Amino acid sequence: MKRIRTLLASALVAAAALSMPAPLLAETIDLKYHAFTGVGPSNLATRWFMDEVEKRTEGKVKFTRIFGGPLGKLSGQPENIKVGAFDMGEFSPVYNPGIFPLANVTSLPFMTENPMAHAQAGHELFKTPEVEAEFTAMNHKYLYPGQWGSIQLLSHDPIRTIGDLKEAKVRAHGGAAEILKELGITVYGIPWGELPAAAERKVVTAAIIGAPADAYAFGFGEIFNYWDDVDWFYFPMPVSMNLDTWNSLPADVQQVMEEVGNETVAQARNLLEAEEVEAVKALNELTEVVKFDDAEWEKMMGVRNAAWQSWVDAREADGLEGQLVLDNFLSILKKHGG
Repeated sequence: MKRIRTLLASALVAAAALSMPAPLLAETIDLKYHAFTGVGPSNLATRWFMDEVEKRTEGKVKFTRIFGGPLGKLSGQPENIKVGAFDMGEFSPVYNPGIFPLANVTSLPFMTENPMAHAQAGHELFKTPEVEAEFTAMNHKYLYPGQWGSIQLLSHDPIRTIGDLKEAKVRAHGGAAEILKELGITVYGIPWGELPAAAERKVVTAAIIGAPADAYAFGFGEIFNYWDDVDWFYFPMPVSMNLDTWNSLPADVQQVMEEVGNETVAQARNLLEAEEVEAVKALNELTEVVKFDDAEWEKMMGVRNAAWQSWVDAREADGLEGQLVLDNFLSILKKHGG
């Protein structure tokens, strides 16, 4: 009889184990993250995100972290996420405007002087149906904004006027390129990885790039002599996951990632601003700060709306809801204080 009771007890224990929620029995979920560059400002937010997800899932989720771009450049990130070469990574619609034409509204020039509001508005915009559809079409699940850094101007010679800009050979992209085209200025679309050598050889004599953090981290303060400490636009760098991978995750893991992703919006800016303290100090020592005067900035603002409208017209010509998305983003931006 005692043996029978023991067997019955063992059977009950086994049955209870089988009835436990699946996540408690699941094996560790390994997710492959790829950074197009080494450990640095561009992946501060994602490193925080991964640490938090691992902690809050109590080790159920582990990230294999691959830094330095061995699986592709920044421009190749969307396609590599799409096909599952890795599960998660940062990319920028600025480098893939043909794939993410509506998401690229977040790179238009001089939309706000509030980078936190811009990141918050971008996070909300990317979840709207029109923009989310671009992610879905690429087999992506949008997670949160990554670096979302300031884009500023550094140069070999001082640039204080639009005339100075016209005399320079300017590397620009995103919103900076849009407004310079409105001013009739030729821009050079040199990829990030090739820019230091091009700047040293004066293939370009000015560059509108991530600054101050990236400019300092990648040595541009030692290449250029002058720094215009004004945000031309904020570089959108969403982080997304392969959609098939996302759909395979347990619901509780998805919930944790959604929660941490929402928290990462503010955390990304805070981490970057802390990083910028040293960068600002260093750039002030390495370069001379120059500014456009009020009259020159008024001329610049005079063509800003034209640059926005050119962006809308190009989207509408492709049958996309350009005006709707721009109006929506501006409305969301205002709501967040931008």
